[in-house]
Amino acid sequence: MSSKHLHQSHAKNPGEPDAAEIIAVHLANTRFEDLPASVVEAAKASILDTLGCVLAGTPCDDVVAIRRVATGWGGQACSTLIGSGGIKVPAASAVLGNGAAIHQFDFDDTHDQAVMHPSSASLMPALAVAEQLGNVDGKAIITAVALANDLSSRIGLATRGRMWDHPWFRAPVIGIFGATAAAAKIMGASARQHVHALGLTLPQVGGTWASLHHKGSSVRSIRDGLAYRNGVLAAELAMNGIRGDGEVFDGPYGFYQAFFRGDYDRAQLLAGLGQHYETERISLKPWPSIRHLHTALTAVLDLMTQRELAFGDIREVILSLGHVNVDRCRPVALGSVPENHIDLAGNMHFAVAAAIRHRGIPLAIYHDTQLADEVITTAMPKVRWAYDATLDGHTFEASRVQIILNNGQCHATRCDIALGHPANPMSADQRIGKFLDCAAASAKPLPRPEAMKIASAVARLEQLDTIAPLMRLLA
Repeated sequence: MSSKHLHQSHAKNPGEPDAAEIIAVHLANTRFEDLPASVVEAAKASILDTLGCVLAGTPCDDVVAIRRVATGWGGQACSTLIGSGGIKVPAASAVLGNGAAIHQFDFDDTHDQAVMHPSSASLMPALAVAEQLGNVDGKAIITAVALANDLSSRIGLATRGRMWDHPWFRAPVIGIFGATAAAAKIMGASARQHVHALGLTLPQVGGTWASLHHKGSSVRSIRDGLAYRNGVLAAELAMNGIRGDGEVFDGPYGFYQAFFRGDYDRAQLLAGLGQHYETERISLKPWPSIRHLHTALTAVLDLMTQRELAFGDIREVILSLGHVNVDRCRPVALGSVPENHIDLAGNMHFAVAAAIRHRGIPLAIYHDTQLADEVITTAMPKVRWAYDATLDGHTFEASRVQIILNNGQCHATRCDIALGHPANPMSADQRIGKFLDCAAASAKPLPRPEAMKIASAVARLEQLDTIAPLMRLLA
């Protein structure tokens, strides 16, 4: 270990406690009543959004297979496999089965600056443990999700540099701490137990870029189940007296030194802890695709709406993109759906083509070979792109779009902040519409009245004395 890296890993002053010690006190002491109203509403929005993503993923082959494995393990039948018709399994198995469904279409919420998926990590452990314990109320779920989302977002924000400067993929290696925090909070952990839970999380951290570079891997789409069930394990072990590693974040063998060469900003991790919450700075995705694509999609669909354009009106779409997004403009073979649907969710060329063809990206396009192939053959030829170095960004880049019509007219716009960001939020109707679409795409499709019962239960979650009625609706 170089002296430079050793110095960087000690971003705290001598004599200060490790960040995990400070965070643990915050996690243990914060109550629902301490949360600002805006944080409560943001947490509930993320909860409903994430439940929709789980439902949408339930028919996918990998999810069906993983749930079969989890059910076969047996154990205490206490926690619901969402959309299964009422199957219950041990809490960690439920996180595996439900978590594997969340990211099937890259539709889950994102912190655009921290570059990770907070609620994918927090919600399934919170719900599974709550069912295992029984008689856990809605306030406890909101509190656990709000705290865990804030924590994992802060961990990501504290990491310096570009996300591809390291071999680790941020979502699982950061999110597992949020999963642990959510599970331990539901279990009623003390500050000392939270410290040990985080210390038991450290040796379980894993997840590299391999699944994004080796097309056809299932890992990218099921990673939330693989990683976050271990958050439940860490929390349960800590609650039973098992001791975790020390100096979880700041130490010479802690998270930042081991995974990010010690290059982090401790102030981003701790500043304003308990005073401001990154929970309300999380973006919801309006379209099932990787977040990088959303500025271009926002620009294209805004122009189509404003100018009342139909697919048949469009001769050509020209995208001006930075280096990150240009790398996502890749060829697509006929027959890519459904086996490689998760890879298509990261393809700029396909996503924009689908958007002009369907005025959005319907979930059905990732299931139906004929529907996807029609986009490939009729819409993708209308979309081209050019590299623009002025749009190069850290991760999520701005996009410029020109739509040229058959009559020669040209309409152009630029998008810097994609729809779904807190500064450009989805409307309430858009959020509900997304949830209804996801629920209708479930393995056991939910008609609108049944789906709206779930949305209503989440809207009044803090009023529920127990989450059992909500979980019955989700079964």
